Amino acid sequence: MAIAMTEEQEHKFEETGFVILENFLRPRELVRLSNAVDEVVERIQKEKGLGVETHFQVRNALVHHDAFLDLVDHPRMLPLVVDAIGWNIQIRTTHLDYRPPYPSDLQVGAVGMGNGADQEAGYRNVVWHPDLASPEIFQAPSLDGRLPFMEIKVFYCLFDMTKSNCGNLWLVPGSYKRPPAELHAMGRRVPEEQTLELKLPAGSAVLWRTATWHCVGPNRSNKTRKIMHVGYHYRWLRPTDYIQQDPELLQRCSPIRQQLLGGLPSGTDPLGEKSDMEPSSQYWLTKNPDDVPLRAWAESLKQGAIAD
Repeated sequence: MAIAMTEEQEHKFEETGFVILENFLRPRELVRLSNAVDEVVERIQKEKGLGVETHFQVRNALVHHDAFLDLVDHPRMLPLVVDAIGWNIQIRTTHLDYRPPYPSDLQVGAVGMGNGADQEAGYRNVVWHPDLASPEIFQAPSLDGRLPFMEIKVFYCLFDMTKSNCGNLWLVPGSYKRPPAELHAMGRRVPEEQTLELKLPAGSAVLWRTATWHCVGPNRSNKTRKIMHVGYHYRWLRPTDYIQQDPELLQRCSPIRQQLLGGLPSGTDPLGEKSDMEPSSQYWLTKNPDDVPLRAWAESLKQGAIAD
């Protein structure tokens, strides 16, 4: 039984690989996050000596501002995340993407091809791809060449993206069911009728399987693209943004947030009580339920829904 997803949302997630939640963030949340992006970007520009027109990404963004940290267990999003991927999860990445408008004279390539001057100028993630599918990362048995279900992300749109050519996210609905080799064989030329350009108002969110083929379109608008991604995967996988989060950060987090940040809220040995003779990763075979408080949280919400 789902905690928060409607039957329609469950169907959309299964069929297309994503659920669109327009105007998900409340106005106060949106303002706080947008201001946090500006604050972090200004600080990094000063520290790195970057011009105001510079595009860049910030990984492990949650350590840069509490507004980003608060997204990892957002009270209205976390139930949807658990419905999508379960409770035995942690954060793989928190990713701030900041892209001012393209220079007016910058020539762009075809959407998703990565063959234009914009790619040469360093604008990344414009090529059609599924996440976690590079030869270095995904070298494992699979079902008919398809990617296993490893991760979901939440895409938070912090600027108005209701028109084309402002750095929109493009998706190929249902493509998470297709093998990456098919995309490679196509030369990354996805027929237009199979694609969807997301045109969303500021404050919208998208919950999606990252095995869904996606790319980022050019920003030919006069608006700066401000996007936050929060990626969740299973606890037995390793995150990409960090090895271990700062102990001081974990100390001021709730047990559920500690789990999501890769900590063990119980404070026990990660290799179990008999780590000297019988080491057993508590991320694989969790013996202490206190280390996965999200499980009890999810079960209590389901029980409450049944009682209602």
